[in-house]
Amino acid sequence: MRSGLLMVVLAAASWGTWSVFLRPTGLPATVTSPIIFAVMGLVSLPAALRLPPARWDRATLALLVANAAFDALNVLAFFGAMSTTTVAIAVLTHYLAPILVALLAPRFDRVETRGAALAALVAIAGLAIVLEPWRGAATGAVLGAILGACSAVCYAGNVFCVRRLAVRIGAARAMAYHSLIAAVALAPLAVSAVATDVVSLTAGDLALLVAGAATIGAGSGVVFALGLVRVGSARAAILTFAEPLVAVAIGALVWHEPLPPLALLGAALVLGAGIYVAANPGNHAQ
Repeated sequence: MRSGLLMVVLAAASWGTWSVFLRPTGLPATVTSPIIFAVMGLVSLPAALRLPPARWDRATLALLVANAAFDALNVLAFFGAMSTTTVAIAVLTHYLAPILVALLAPRFDRVETRGAALAALVAIAGLAIVLEPWRGAATGAVLGAILGACSAVCYAGNVFCVRRLAVRIGAARAMAYHSLIAAVALAPLAVSAVATDVVSLTAGDLALLVAGAATIGAGSGVVFALGLVRVGSARAAILTFAEPLVAVAIGALVWHEPLPPLALLGAALVLGAGIYVAANPGNHAQ
């Protein structure tokens, strides 16, 4: 159990560093997303091919397609939100996902995670204190919030799909196959943008995207899937609040974005909520 908790936290924390790989390129999500998915698929493919043969049936194929669709839409919607409104609004609406997972886990995972819904609400409050979205919701806030909420729905759906798919075919195979499907589905968006000179993709940009996709994309994705199988959907969703905390720290340290005065209090609420759910002896995953 402890190893699963550590896997989920480390994977989520690593995702908070995406801005280091994405922001210097200045590229839109329609270009970066298919590239990242393609690299994630290719990097994890060798490990996938070494796994024992999997049993393919309609349910497994449906999970694979759903995994690819949810993940592709999640990425597009979330980064679309970030380019439309403030990072605070985009992050807070996106992180409605843990509440959705906590509320839906009894139905889809057949497991009660005691205190998960309350902990998710406390963590949302902590994020609000950290990010202070009330300080400058400007033009595009409504559209950005809608996109962020859409990404939350897709992320929640993806959590349930990944757990089931990893059990059936293995974490590496799930990562490789769903990423390649998503890359093919999103490729026309990138090709169109580059072909029409809407954006310019340099070798340096490509190198950054490849580095991010191979490490915190494929590597962290496989680690998260393995941890998810061990700890369950609801508990894992709460622990992913490590991601926005790291993202805020990166913003302050790397991009010199000021931290709100009450940031430490908000961080304590977020971390406390995650620790409470993870340590609660009444919680167990099937």
